Amino acid sequence: MTIEDLWTEIEAEQTWRTDEIRFLQNQLSTLQSENDKDQFRRAVILMLYAHFEGFCKFAFNLYVTKINAESLHCKDVNYAIAAGSLSELFKALRNPDSKSDIFRNALPSDVKLHIYARNRDFIEASQDFENKIVSIPDDYVDTESNLKPIVLRKNLYKLGFPHDLFESIEGLINQLLNFRNKIAHGEMKSGITEVKYEELRSATFQIMNEIKSRVMNALTEKHYLRNVS
Repeated sequence: MTIEDLWTEIEAEQTWRTDEIRFLQNQLSTLQSENDKDQFRRAVILMLYAHFEGFCKFAFNLYVTKINAESLHCKDVNYAIAAGSLSELFKALRNPDSKSDIFRNALPSDVKLHIYARNRDFIEASQDFENKIVSIPDDYVDTESNLKPIVLRKNLYKLGFPHDLFESIEGLINQLLNFRNKIAHGEMKSGITEVKYEELRSATFQIMNEIKSRVMNALTEKHYLRNVS
């Protein structure tokens, strides 16, 4: 898939999401009372958060999919991408249930021995780390069902982007998430004022725009490569 194709795909994904939000916003003009409008914005908040999380996950997965398709070696990519590609090996190293095949039956409870065996297997595998083909697992991008600012930071960091990219508006994203959760759980029945809604919508669209720009710039300029980064 070419960069032009990726641009088309990510633009289309963002467009249908923002268009749906704007369509819902436009329905406000059909309502007469401010109370009705506030209540309607309360419902739109649920869609605003859904599109915020959905677009971020889409953009990050697009980045991962494109890098995986390049069939690069770990020695050629930046350390964030290399670590992601080797995550299954690290997971095996830390898995306390993993036991040496040689002593599995004879010494099933010898913790120190099995730790040593995992370390030995890891060292043996490390000979091929640099030449391993990059293959970041499908679950590497994880929005954890609640894309809190700290979760967004984690995903940015894991993909090699500045983790504090949205530090100045993290408070608004926390508000959006809190509103969404309280509305969904029936804890919040009051409406959302126009001023507050516009604050949240503006922050959400800012993040979507910035993530799209960062992802596409990284793909275009090949920032995932070690000698470029």
